[in-house]
Amino acid sequence: MCAWAFWAIDDTRETATLLREALLAAMRRPLERAGVDVDQVPEGDSDEAFDAREELANQLMRNRRSPRRDLDGALRAGAAEAGVTLPPAQFVPNIFHRALTEPGARMMVGGAADVGFEALMESWEATWPGGNEMIERIRTAHREAALAGVDLMAQSPMAIGFIGLMQAVEHADDRLLCAAVRACTRASSTLGMLWIQAMQNPEPEIVPELMNDVMWDQWVRVGGLAPGGAGGEAAIAISTVQYLVVPGWADDLNRYQTFMDSLLDAPGACPSP
Repeated sequence: MCAWAFWAIDDTRETATLLREALLAAMRRPLERAGVDVDQVPEGDSDEAFDAREELANQLMRNRRSPRRDLDGALRAGAAEAGVTLPPAQFVPNIFHRALTEPGARMMVGGAADVGFEALMESWEATWPGGNEMIERIRTAHREAALAGVDLMAQSPMAIGFIGLMQAVEHADDRLLCAAVRACTRASSTLGMLWIQAMQNPEPEIVPELMNDVMWDQWVRVGGLAPGGAGGEAAIAISTVQYLVVPGWADDLNRYQTFMDSLLDAPGACPSP
C-alpha cells in the first residue's frame, strides 16, 4: 500500500497504470481464492444462468466465518461493559451477519437483479431490529422513484455486480484514479493514527467523535481501518471504488478527512500525516 500511495502522488500515466493493475488484482484476489472466475460468470435471465450464478455465490460463502460482531458491535459491547456512552447506532449491528453476506454474495456475482430490493430489505429487517424507521424511509424512496419511472437498484454501484466495480476502476480517468487512491490511503493512514491515539488515551473521546458521523458506517466499518497485507489492499481498493462511483462519497470522505485532521491537531495529539 505504500507503493500505491507514492504512485498516486506521482500522478502520471505510468503510475496510474500500475495503480489500476494493483487495484484490480486486489479486488479479484478474494474471489479467486474461493475459486470464482469473474470472467466466466454466466449472463442472462435464463433459469440455467441464474442457477449457475447462485452456485457461484454459494461457493463464495463456503467456509466463510460470520463474526458475531463487526468493529461497531465490538466497540459498543466493550463500551457497555465499561459504562461508556457512545452515539446511537445508525446502521445494522453487524454488517458481517450471514443474513446480509449471503445476498451480498449473490449481488457480487450476479448484480442487484439476482437479489431484488424487497429481499434485501427483508435481510436488513432480520438483522437490524431497531432500523424499522430507516428501512421504511428507504422503501418509500424506492416506491416514489419507481412511480417516476426510475429503478434505483439499477443505479446502484452493484447493479451488475463485481464486474461493474471492476469496470469503474478500468475506465476511470487516470487523474481521478490517482486522486481517489491518494484520498483513500491518506484517510486510512490518518484513521490509523487516531486509533492508536485513542487506544493510548485513557479518556476515549476520539472514538465516539469518529462514530458520530455518516462516514463511520459508510467507510470506517467497511474498510477504513485497513490492515497490512492483502486485506488492507482489498480495503483500499473497495474504498477507491466507492470514491469513484457513489454519489457524494468523495465529498464526504474529504470532509471526514478535515475532521480527522482537526482531531490529530488537537493538543496532545500525534503529528498529522
